[in-house]
Formats: sequence, structure tokens, C-alpha cells
Amino acid sequence: MVRFVGVSLLYPTGTRALSDVNLHIRKGEFVFITGASGSGKSSLLHLVYRESEPTEGSVVVAGQDVAAMDRARVPFLRRQIGIVFQDFRLLPQLTVRENVGFALDVVGASRREKSRKVPVALELVGLTHKAESLPDQLSGGEQQRVCIARALVNSPPLLLADEPTGNLDPETSWDIVQLLSNIADRGTTVIVATHDKYIVDGMRKRVVALAQGVVVRDDVGGAYDYA
Repeated sequence: MVRFVGVSLLYPTGTRALSDVNLHIRKGEFVFITGASGSGKSSLLHLVYRESEPTEGSVVVAGQDVAAMDRARVPFLRRQIGIVFQDFRLLPQLTVRENVGFALDVVGASRREKSRKVPVALELVGLTHKAESLPDQLSGGEQQRVCIARALVNSPPLLLADEPTGNLDPETSWDIVQLLSNIADRGTTVIVATHDKYIVDGMRKRVVALAQGVVVRDDVGGAYDYA
């Protein structure tokens, strides 16, 4: 699903975010990207959905070299990728149902398609009963579930989560990462960038660790730190 070949990323400021990254993530796999703040986790995700372009090397997503992709095709790439952020980014004036449906509005989905897909996404994250609530009426965990539903409503084959538990308490964080794991079990490739040692150690999934932009460890069933 995702392949990095000799990827380096140097920002115009002179900061080197990534150095010679080689990484292969299979379809349906669940992968944690770990490392301290500034290690390159978010930069790696930015390359997957073409928020940034590599200085060297190639990034291939679903068989497409995204760095070589014409700019006009980038929106079509992003329709195949669901993205979950730490800060939720919900539209405060819209209900839960409308926030999830907004992702379908962006791609020009019909009203009939929205009426079919939005309830399915809300059921998947356990928020059917909150469909008409506004974001400020929800807990942090519920808001993050709305974000996950919004990311999944287009049925993307790839889901990226950038520090999805960063603003949540440990119990809620565990619920959210369990939900993401269940989504991977359904066949979606899930990549989670995190520095949350608690959830990484508890899940024992594949761990790709970064330090100063370099992949220093790639363990299947690994912990946050060397064990």
C-alpha cells in the first residue's frame, strides 16, 4: 500500500526532516510510527498524502508515485486516504451527521449516497445516537470518533492518524486505538504516528521508530522502546 524508497526530506529552512527512509507497508497492515517530537513522524505522513514532496527518493501509494504525480491528480489521491488529526478539526456549527457528510460533499457525492454512507460510518464508531449533536456537546473521545467516521466515510483503503490520542486521557486513548485496530482488521491500512508509549506497548503491533529523521527500528509486535 505504501512504499518509501531512499526518501529524504529537506525543508527550505535547511532542516532535514527525513534521511534515506526505506519502508514498505502492506495492504491491511496496522503500523505505529514512533519517536520523540521532531523525529520526523508528521513529515513522513505529509509525504504520503503529498502535503510535502521528497527531496530525494520515491513515495509510492497504492501503486502511484506521488512525488511524480501531476498536481491536478493530488485531490484524487487524497480521496483514497482518510486522515485523522490530533486537534479534531470539526466544523463547530455543523452536527455530527453534517460533519461526517461534509467529507462526501467535498467529492460531490449525491444526497442519496450521503444518506446511505453517513449512518454506516457513525455506526462503525458507535455514535449513531449522537448524530444530531454539535461538537461542543461531545467529549474529546467522541469528537475523535467523529473525525474517524469522517475519515472513513469515503471507504478509503488507507487511513493516517497523526497523534490521534494526543488530547485524550489514557482510557479514552485506548478506546480510540482499539477502534483503529478494528478498522485495520476490516482491511484498511492504518498508519498511526504517536509518542504514546502506553498504547504502543499495549497493542504490540508493528513499530517503526524514527530518531532525527532516520528509521532506527522496525519491529513486528514491538514495544515503544527496545525491550
